[in-house]
Amino acid sequence: METFELFTLAFMQRAILGALLLSILLGLFGIFIVPRRLGFMADGISHASLLGIAFGLLIGVYPLIFAMLLAGIFGILLARVKDYGRLTQDGLVGIFLAGGMSGAIIMMSFVPGYKPELFSYLFGDILSIRWIEILGLALYSVIVLMLFQRQWRSLIITTVHSDLSHVIGLPATATRYFLFIGTSLTLIAGVKLLGIILVSALLIIPVLSANQIGHSFRSTLVFTQIIGVSASFFGIILSYIFDIPTGPSIALLLVITFSIISLTYILKKGARDS
Repeated sequence: METFELFTLAFMQRAILGALLLSILLGLFGIFIVPRRLGFMADGISHASLLGIAFGLLIGVYPLIFAMLLAGIFGILLARVKDYGRLTQDGLVGIFLAGGMSGAIIMMSFVPGYKPELFSYLFGDILSIRWIEILGLALYSVIVLMLFQRQWRSLIITTVHSDLSHVIGLPATATRYFLFIGTSLTLIAGVKLLGIILVSALLIIPVLSANQIGHSFRSTLVFTQIIGVSASFFGIILSYIFDIPTGPSIALLLVITFSIISLTYILKKGARDS
């Protein structure tokens, strides 16, 4: 089959559309999560949500419903913990990860027989995404983008200088809740694309790559989106052409992109210093 004919296949259209939406959303959240040194949050939330997925599989209900409910609760707790000095956000994420994974493994032991659905959530299965899921993701994307527009100034200032946001009267608390809850829910939405194990790549790596070539917040945001969207698009195409897993293909492209940008940056920096 010619490469351009891939775009006439309905499942490829759904996969590409879903990947583009998720790449854009995770790129937006990542640009504010990574500077706060909370990249570990992605692994913690996604792995902890496995408990919700296991519960859904156990009772025979769409698993991502419970995973997103659980992720929303985790997001609320992460936003609240900033108000309490005896707990840290990274420590709480570690507790989520350990508790969620442990509970999920125990719960899955009660599900009889082979569990192919579990592997699709662990490693992603974007090619099986349905139109109803695309519609739900599109509606969610519209809501999130509208909230980003309302919170944009507060997000930037709280990321750069959190104390200043209180001085000038910005809704720092509401912004924090939006950031953590939104990131948590979007990570679970991304499980369909990259799976629990790899979803953090699309949140973190595009931002880390863009940080090395962007000279302002705006340019870094643009490069983040370009890198995330491009890796998702070409990862899906390559996975279909060479019959390899989609999620790992996207994640590997992100890692290769980061490596090339980092090497180029190091070489240029060395040339300037010498």
